[in-house]
Amino acid sequence: MDQSGLLSTMDLHISLHRELIELEREKISRILAQDWSGLEEQVKRSTEILHRIETAEHRRVKILQAQGRGADATLAEIVEILSTEGGKELQLRGQTMRSLLTELRDLSRRCEELISSSLEVVDFTLSLLAGRGTGGKTYSGEGSEQADRDDHPSLVFDVKA
Repeated sequence: MDQSGLLSTMDLHISLHRELIELEREKISRILAQDWSGLEEQVKRSTEILHRIETAEHRRVKILQAQGRGADATLAEIVEILSTEGGKELQLRGQTMRSLLTELRDLSRRCEELISSSLEVVDFTLSLLAGRGTGGKTYSGEGSEQADRDDHPSLVFDVKA
């Protein structure tokens, strides 16, 4: 098996995923700063990196297919056919990739939560400006829920001073 090609492909995957993690961190900063044009630029850069990851994955698949393995061959199966040293190096790279993918997943979820929260604020603000109700219920001065009256939409919470 082309050990050096497989190891260099894994190194490329690791490098690209590290870049992607850094971009996800920058996206979070942009979201928190409400820098939407900067966020859009980060998304474009992420897309470019994802294309490079796809290219590296095609390379990995070709190496495996040249050895009669399928694209879905597990790391454990590949390690078995490599030399002892090559197998150990590949296992280390596999552990690094698992760690990077876990971190990337967590950062992506955080971005998703932040964007969702931002969209809820935008939706609420638009509801206030457009004069739409916020879901049919508000709170009375005593803190209990009450249905909106049909004669005028309530857009904010009624609060005792």
